[in-house]
Amino acid sequence: MNREIDTKIIDSIFSEYEYPKEFLAEYDQMECLASHKGRETFLVKEKESGSYAIAKCYDTSVFDISSNEVITMDYDFKGLPRFIKEYRAESCVCIVREYVKGESVSKLLGEQKMTQRQIIDICVKLSDILIFLHHQDTPVIHRDIKPENIIITPENEVYLIDFDIARTVNPDAESDTLFFGTRGYAPPEQYGFSQTDAKADIYSFGVLLRFMMTGSIKANSNIRIYSPLQKIIDKCTAFSPEKRYADMKNVKRDLLLANPKAQAFRVGRIVTAIVLACAVLTFGGIKLYQYITYSPFTADHIPAYISDEERIVDAVAYMKEKYDTDIFDESENFATVGDLRKVLMEVYGLDHDYVYGFAPDIPQESEAYFMPWGWPDSNYLDRDIVVYAAVKVHDPSIVSDFSKLKDDNGFYPGVRLAVMFAEDTGMLTGANRPGDISIGEMALIFANAEKFFKQQSE
Repeated sequence: MNREIDTKIIDSIFSEYEYPKEFLAEYDQMECLASHKGRETFLVKEKESGSYAIAKCYDTSVFDISSNEVITMDYDFKGLPRFIKEYRAESCVCIVREYVKGESVSKLLGEQKMTQRQIIDICVKLSDILIFLHHQDTPVIHRDIKPENIIITPENEVYLIDFDIARTVNPDAESDTLFFGTRGYAPPEQYGFSQTDAKADIYSFGVLLRFMMTGSIKANSNIRIYSPLQKIIDKCTAFSPEKRYADMKNVKRDLLLANPKAQAFRVGRIVTAIVLACAVLTFGGIKLYQYITYSPFTADHIPAYISDEERIVDAVAYMKEKYDTDIFDESENFATVGDLRKVLMEVYGLDHDYVYGFAPDIPQESEAYFMPWGWPDSNYLDRDIVVYAAVKVHDPSIVSDFSKLKDDNGFYPGVRLAVMFAEDTGMLTGANRPGDISIGEMALIFANAEKFFKQQSE
């Protein structure tokens, strides 16, 4: 939507007799972005502030705005344009929303070829938006997921726009009264065969992913798509809704796992784990085998082998949902001391001075501060430091009982105590790589700690 602004007021389109007078008094109409039967979309500029906005104007003889709460809903979620104001006249309703600077996916694809990682990143962020909409008390279905309705800002944020045909789910309806949506992207049930629900958006999402990967909305056996992504597309676009993903959360999970880097980790770790499992079984370690093949974060998990990468995805989702935080979203990035401090303050509610304080001379445990070191926020995080923090946030006494140490190898004793404790209790399950770790691995360590300490308190 980042286009040349036509500063000439479009008098030929606007009429004081049709459009709300208050709307015309407060906004200059800069450009008509789209015009369809019964609705028009304008780029407008507020006269007082000079800020731009998007106005959608509906002919009330065509659209019953009073019955469509979706259009006027004030969404409080990053990725959805903010609602500003509603203006009403006898024959017209104008809804003004935030103007999002950026380009549509359609335009970006026309200018350049996106990498597979860029496509996955956009689709993961779009998944978060749809998860938010679908999990409202009354689920909201967008019903027009397509490249033109997805905006990428200069900061690489993803926005979903155009809720003209969105609707809330009516569980008593057998089918949708009218067909709406973009042909090719709309699922079969949106043609009136049955009531649309979240699986309608999931279908369109799959078509969108195929289009971003191949440039075509139709399946083409001559075009090879990365296998994990092809499986996602096929499951999203199944003709029967019952055969599609049940929830966008599951789509997001598989997208994260489809990342080529994640796939490489999975293959290597699966091979390693199989060898380890064979060795463990050889020595009769049945209990240990059961433990390392159990996922504590997936409610419907059937005990079977899962990779460390899958554990990380589950842990990120668990921490995000439990604490309503986005700290762990960039799960593949290296974790920093600043990320750890944010977790301690925003997730566990520790005081800023307590988290940032430290002993000026020799590192030592103290009730006055959480970490004994005054490292800058930009420092990368060693796994064992995260283990120390995850243990201490639940039980500080564990990292201060130095009597359990038989020698002094030069490393900070509180960390050594925490790692010993984590090894004994299984808190390191899935976080087997020492040294600098990712944000996702940090989430896994904290989630493992929560599982253990919750079990101890029950």
